[in-house]
Amino acid sequence: MMVVSLAVLLLLTCGPWDSEATSVQHTVQKRETVCYGNLGCFNNDPPFRSLYRPLSFLPQSPDVVKPKFNLRTRTTPPKGVLLRAGDPNAPGMAHFQHSRPTKFVVHGFIDSIHLGNWMQDMASQFLAQGDYNVVLVEWLFGSFDLYGQATANTRVVGAMIAELIDYLQNTTGARPEDMHIVGHSLGAHIAGYAGERLRYLGRITGLDPAEPYFQNMDIVVRLDPSDALFVDIMHTDGAAFYSMKTGLGMSQACGHVDYYVNGGHDQPGCAKSPVYHILENGLIEGVREAVACSHLRSYHLFTESINSACPFESFRCDSEEEFYKGNCIPCEGDGCGFMGMLADRVQPESRTPVKYYLKTGDRAPFCRYHYKVSLTFGTIQYDHQERGKLYVKINGSRDTTVDMELNEDYEYIKQGNTYTYIVTSSADLGQVHDVTFHWEHNSHILDPGSWNPLGLRHPTLYLDRVKVTSRQKSSAVTFCANGVRVETGDELKITTVC
Repeated sequence: MMVVSLAVLLLLTCGPWDSEATSVQHTVQKRETVCYGNLGCFNNDPPFRSLYRPLSFLPQSPDVVKPKFNLRTRTTPPKGVLLRAGDPNAPGMAHFQHSRPTKFVVHGFIDSIHLGNWMQDMASQFLAQGDYNVVLVEWLFGSFDLYGQATANTRVVGAMIAELIDYLQNTTGARPEDMHIVGHSLGAHIAGYAGERLRYLGRITGLDPAEPYFQNMDIVVRLDPSDALFVDIMHTDGAAFYSMKTGLGMSQACGHVDYYVNGGHDQPGCAKSPVYHILENGLIEGVREAVACSHLRSYHLFTESINSACPFESFRCDSEEEFYKGNCIPCEGDGCGFMGMLADRVQPESRTPVKYYLKTGDRAPFCRYHYKVSLTFGTIQYDHQERGKLYVKINGSRDTTVDMELNEDYEYIKQGNTYTYIVTSSADLGQVHDVTFHWEHNSHILDPGSWNPLGLRHPTLYLDRVKVTSRQKSSAVTFCANGVRVETGDELKITTVC
């Protein structure tokens, strides 16, 4: 992505109120078609011009956009060698083998293989995992432009990827079914443009597909499930672009399976100060992270997933709200998903898009194992409630114990009610052996009933039972406390299974 705000770029360079932009718009409307040899012709008629893309540019020529296709295999130099459609003498042709699966990696707006390490890191992870052809697609000259022009240039880059795949198929026997395009931001839509020109492209992975000029557009304009045999999407920055949060990625489902990471927006760890990002990541990458951390998180997550022992378990769910209520855990059969590299293990039979939800950590390694914890508090003779935070310490069969904060904010806990939370662990706990509960009282200035003057009162909860469920239904275990009294600050270890 970019190192300056996409919002500012759009408002200052693409708004119809800007005189220069208006002049460009008039020029665009007069010339509605351009043709570029074997790539065919491109126009800016509807659906490329609509309410969601009022200023529609034509793509620039391949000589301006200048895409490069850098091939890495286990036998090439670390920086790779070039492939070119129609050129049997291109250095990459000696290294490309049709019997290997092929991975294409495509960057987005104001990005380059030289601006950061993520593309090379992803290629290295692919090659550590398997014997692949990995093609890094750089379109620096087409992406460093006004955002509106860059969106148009994606069409030419997609057409040139399709042209290269056709050439490899015709000259080496490589199969499109064995091709997988991984695209970030605008690169995700580039993958869609390539796929619509090919028959039987195997897979497209869209890493937080760009929202501006694509959300709610016709499927001809944006990435959609018809562009490959399998299309999986990762959403990490899907807050509405024209809002205070300025999300850069689509929230709209656009694949066979769509993974909404931490709800699909506002990734944990991204609210850190710019100084922290720079100290943690260096100047260039730190500035990028400070501006677009949630948007960039998608390629970090995918890269980690390639060789992760943790499977990025995900849960089929209709909405973020239902997921956080715990209504989608456990999962059985096709209710379970695996985000990232393993997403193609679960392909829905229905043509209806399927949504998955999951939580991740705030730093690498990001993958987490999920647990649903339900606490029921015993009924007593009067209407009793306390305000505070709840904690459980879960001990599993794999000699791992994890202390979990259940509620991020203080809340009222009322006797007789059940409260459910989704919590995560960086380790797989295995079968749960026992649970230790404790809680922390907190008063509210506007609620005298919650006060504890001079520590004279003893805030107390009466815990009846705790149920812990992981990914599979068979893992659910309920521990009985039988309404035992637990004062704030005390710990209660429960080993009795109901």
